[in-house]
Amino acid sequence: MIKNKFTFIDLFSGIGGFHYGLHQIGGKCLLASDIFETANDTYEKNFDLRPVGDISKIKSKDIPNHDLLCGGFPCQPFSNAGKKGGLDDPRGELIYEVSRILRTKMPRAFILENVKGLQNLQGGQTFEIIKSLLNDSGYVVSTKVLEAKDYGLPQIRKRLFFVGVRKDIKIGFEFPNPIPLKYTLSEVFDGKTLEREYGFTVRVGGRSSGINNRYNWDAYYVDGEVAIISPQQCLLLQGFPKSFQISGSKTEKYKQAGNSVPTTIVEEIGKQLINLKII
Repeated sequence: MIKNKFTFIDLFSGIGGFHYGLHQIGGKCLLASDIFETANDTYEKNFDLRPVGDISKIKSKDIPNHDLLCGGFPCQPFSNAGKKGGLDDPRGELIYEVSRILRTKMPRAFILENVKGLQNLQGGQTFEIIKSLLNDSGYVVSTKVLEAKDYGLPQIRKRLFFVGVRKDIKIGFEFPNPIPLKYTLSEVFDGKTLEREYGFTVRVGGRSSGINNRYNWDAYYVDGEVAIISPQQCLLLQGFPKSFQISGSKTEKYKQAGNSVPTTIVEEIGKQLINLKII
């Protein structure tokens, strides 16, 4: 396994999908930030680090120097499930906090994640504004939609990734190639027989949708019977280990799992940054 000692900060940290993926390749988290306290409980339980609160209230001088900035900036303003308010939504404006930190701390690189629909929002205008903002912050920005099932996980989940390399480094970034599945959907369900090869996208909602609902995301035919995926199984679809502990009510557990980034994609992007000697 590629190992390298580098430091990172974890913005909009959730339960730590970025943290887990980067820790696998030698990364050390110096600061995490999130406003969802139940997710912060989960984060602290698994990583022995308590995320601070609202990043907009943290002064740049109080943020430690770091090699890599990462974060899944709030997707609700850009998602199909939300109102698609884009940068008109206060949550969408949090990308400006990312820019603030990039401009003042100038890490060597960043990895950001959001829903793939961001590319087409408002005719692509929001996407171009965000890319320009990140570029003007001092970075060469690459973007690509990556799918969890192409990076070791049995889940259909497409997400948009932004990777930025500080302009003075002058090393071009290329997104990593796909990797084989680490385990199958059947193994997620303890070796039972399913009619599907890949799981549905893990969603934020905790309400069961029903096997025949066109928006079904949590019901599966398992050994011929309808079964509802558990929060712990959702975590497996996101690449967390079976030993991962999650706090809160059942609804909160689904929300935390659904908000996370696929950890294996983060790990593979991190490996690529190491291989290219960017971090």
